[in-house]
Amino acid sequence: MNEESISDPYAALALAVVFRAALDLKSKNPARVSEARTWLQFVGLSWCQLLGISEKELTFWAANGFALPPKAHRNWRY
Repeated sequence: MNEESISDPYAALALAVVFRAALDLKSKNPARVSEARTWLQFVGLSWCQLLGISEKELTFWAANGFALPPKAHRNWRY
């Protein structure tokens, strides 16, 4: 993923939705966690592939339970 794709407003929106779903995995609401996990597995990963994130990175992320790095929001450019 390069800087140009992140500056695209549609790519930024897609990443924000994927990011929100990853955050929802830590919810105390089991229904929200289940919905977020299902969405990430069946839709979110496809969105990431369309944005140019490698299959290797996606496989690693899914294997780690869609964990985000600490303070992931600070790496985003708004």
